[in-house]
Amino acid sequence: MECPLSGAEALAGKSKASQKQTISTSDVKRMKIEPSTTTSAIVDNKTNAKKSFKVLSWNIDGLVEQENTIDIRTRGVIDVIKREEPDAVFLQEVIPIAFDLIRNLLPEYDSYTGNTEGYFVVILTRRELFKAMYKNSIETDLMTSHHESGTEEIASKERMKQLKLCFKHMTDAPSHRIALFGGDLNIREKELQKVGDVPSSIVDLWIATGKRKECTYTWDINRNTNVYYPSTEYRPRARFDRLYYRPSTQTTIQFQPVYFELEGLEKLPSIKRYCSDHWAIQAYFDI
Repeated sequence: MECPLSGAEALAGKSKASQKQTISTSDVKRMKIEPSTTTSAIVDNKTNAKKSFKVLSWNIDGLVEQENTIDIRTRGVIDVIKREEPDAVFLQEVIPIAFDLIRNLLPEYDSYTGNTEGYFVVILTRRELFKAMYKNSIETDLMTSHHESGTEEIASKERMKQLKLCFKHMTDAPSHRIALFGGDLNIREKELQKVGDVPSSIVDLWIATGKRKECTYTWDINRNTNVYYPSTEYRPRARFDRLYYRPSTQTTIQFQPVYFELEGLEKLPSIKRYCSDHWAIQAYFDI
């Protein structure tokens, strides 16, 4: 398991003058991010207020170093992020080589890691959007994690324990804040039922946006050929990757999930492989 990473940030509606960046050393990092004076986000021309928000989560398969493809595959991940311009990004299975590329080639994002040894999780936030807190800010908690894999009973028990802990972090967040959590959770539906299902205050964004059939499976041997599987009769697929959202209790905050999609569906021509054995998942909000 990669250690969970969470951050609490202010999502500002307008550009303002720069302020000092402050980061605490607590387990749940409280961050105020230095703003930029320019923006390429979708905004209301009259108010300069941002009107939409995107969050993307992706297990980038950093542990598979097959035929020295990590550099090319990571660059493919970066190309998808540059094309899609998500406001927040949750990455799992990141290794130091990949993280160096991500930081160097995505300067428009601030990056936060659980650690930088072995493999780890990363949160990226668009610097022009996540800023010091102002009157019209939307306060947001961002959380990602990579949970235990494997079919053994001990692995199943561990990831159920991990999921319950993450749900608790979401429900314990201050009620005026929005909480977004996503990652490669490796969860099975029967395990979700055993932990009491998703808490009533939290929504599964794939379900909340209409359960599009083409987005059901995020790890799919039927479509993704990165992983060799010997059987031609049975091809496993699962919804291991998920995004969850806990709304703010403040009625003045408009943050409505409207769409959910898969990304990273294109093979990289030079190596005839996908960026990862997982698809990226991306959710859209109207704000």
